[in-house]
Amino acid sequence: MKRAWWRRPSTWLAGLAVLLLAVSGYTLWQQQAAATPTPPPAGRADVAQDFVALALERSAAGDIDGAMEALNIAIAAAPDAAPQAYYYRALLHLERAENEPALEDLNKAIEQNPHFAEAFAARGNVLLSMGRPASAVEDFNKALQFGLADEASVFVNRGLAYFQMDIYDLAEQDFQKALELDPESAAAWFNLGSLYLKQGRNQEALDAFQKVVDLNPDMAAVYFNRAVAYANLGQTDEAIADLEQYLTFPLTHNAQLQAQALLERLRSGKGVDLNADEVEAPSATPTP
Repeated sequence: MKRAWWRRPSTWLAGLAVLLLAVSGYTLWQQQAAATPTPPPAGRADVAQDFVALALERSAAGDIDGAMEALNIAIAAAPDAAPQAYYYRALLHLERAENEPALEDLNKAIEQNPHFAEAFAARGNVLLSMGRPASAVEDFNKALQFGLADEASVFVNRGLAYFQMDIYDLAEQDFQKALELDPESAAAWFNLGSLYLKQGRNQEALDAFQKVVDLNPDMAAVYFNRAVAYANLGQTDEAIADLEQYLTFPLTHNAQLQAQALLERLRSGKGVDLNADEVEAPSATPTP
């Protein structure tokens, strides 16, 4: 029997939680920019709300620096009563890949509003990206408890946290729950397929990855992962085709080298004999 050569934890999932936050959190920002009225100033807390509303308007217009300036003023006006300002400033920090300042702001937001579901979800994403999955699970549980029980992305990210801790049954449950809430979640299908791949359930992985391709054919990483599943099943031609497709995307230098090395192995007939130490997962991050 040919041995499957992919047994390493799915490092290509690293960073997905942050990307989900950037999309879902920033989308929420854009929606609120159009819906949040500007209250008349009546005190420092009201002034803070005025500047939060201004930050939303500036963000909607693409003025990120202006949005950050407005949030800084909002927090200066009411440092002990501005949970929304801290939350939105955390999202901007994450846009700039500034995890530690984002974490500090989310801690403040939750301290001031202990039932702030979106802040718990965002902090869970940050903790997940920082390699603290157990703490991330606690925050995702709070987010679900306080109002986000219908948000597929929270289940995807909690599933990722369980995945990082090798708790595969709970990870699969969360990915499946995400798909119940949003059957067209490419992120949920991708991560479910990656979980199946890790467990050697290659045909199920192929089915999940095909869903991703149908929903988002521009997701580079799915072609690499599907190539791995094809190779494990001995379908070398299909694996080669997927790797060739993967190499048409903009990739990091390391990702290109990894894919080219695997492609050469497959073309030489040695692909199924690779072991986990010889191949690294691509650094490309899927789009949720």
